[in-house]
Amino acid sequence: MAFVAGGGLGFGSSVGGPAKSQFVGTRVPDGKVGGLTARWNMASVLIVNAPSGGHAFIGYHLANQLVAKGHEVSIFNAGEEENATKKNPCASYGDLTEKGVSVAYGDPTSEDVGADIDQAFGRKFTVIIENFSKSAEEISPMVKHATGTGVEQFLYVSSCGIYKKSDEVPLQVGDPVNEKAGQVAVEKLLESSGLNYSSFRPIYIVGPKAAKSDYLDYFFHRIVRKRPVLLPGSGDQMTSVTHVGDVASMLVDAVGNQNASKEIFNVVSPRYVTHSGVAKLCAKATGMEAQIVSFEPEKLTVELKKFFPFRNQHFFANPGKAMSLLGWE
Repeated sequence: MAFVAGGGLGFGSSVGGPAKSQFVGTRVPDGKVGGLTARWNMASVLIVNAPSGGHAFIGYHLANQLVAKGHEVSIFNAGEEENATKKNPCASYGDLTEKGVSVAYGDPTSEDVGADIDQAFGRKFTVIIENFSKSAEEISPMVKHATGTGVEQFLYVSSCGIYKKSDEVPLQVGDPVNEKAGQVAVEKLLESSGLNYSSFRPIYIVGPKAAKSDYLDYFFHRIVRKRPVLLPGSGDQMTSVTHVGDVASMLVDAVGNQNASKEIFNVVSPRYVTHSGVAKLCAKATGMEAQIVSFEPEKLTVELKKFFPFRNQHFFANPGKAMSLLGWE
């Protein structure tokens, strides 16, 4: 089954027009200005990108949007080129190089990463966007490189998965986090680094060029084969499913934006959807019916996460802070 972009499924994609929030934005912190602020007309941006996983395709869409805004963009992709380019998003980097994006491959965790970047691109960067590391150990060499070369802004793609499970939803920036999570250690390292940093926490991301399309494939594969769509519990658990174009657009809105300085944002759609709602939207996209069947996850003989793509709980977050500070929609 061909992957259908989130915009066609009603997930509030910027492809079909930006989603409008039904929620009031969070209070603008002292010293910040609500909404849009003056931004750099042109920045030299380095995207440090993962070769695979649910976040990997952010880099592709981010590069496209940054170039459209007039920025100079380079991608330093983790992994070896021969292996990485066999599948998306790296297989589509030719689209970017045609637009002037420079691409190189290497090891972002190497202590020699600064020299590798200098050799690959031969330029200094105004902004680094780190979309690879999941621990302080992994990101430390890049942080050292950024501080040593006078990078003016450092943006990090974290995860809403670091929040502790809570009966209070939607999740807000400032809610308790799992201190053992690697991304928490990264955010603490950035806070103490002296860099002008920002952190962005996504949940489930969908859209074209994905390295990981499990979130929707589970539903499509069952629907088109006329098999029951098995949902744990009632199917009324609410979650955030966000188009990758919208994730990228928040990061673009932060580039050169003083309101982003030393802030953490939830990068999620302002519209939420139930598990059964996802099934129905996927069915609508195929023109078929979804045969939804509930089951008790406690009776599974395998871990639920090996079978079902979403957490068996309410798992959604409020992006109001980004809407207030960055003017993001």
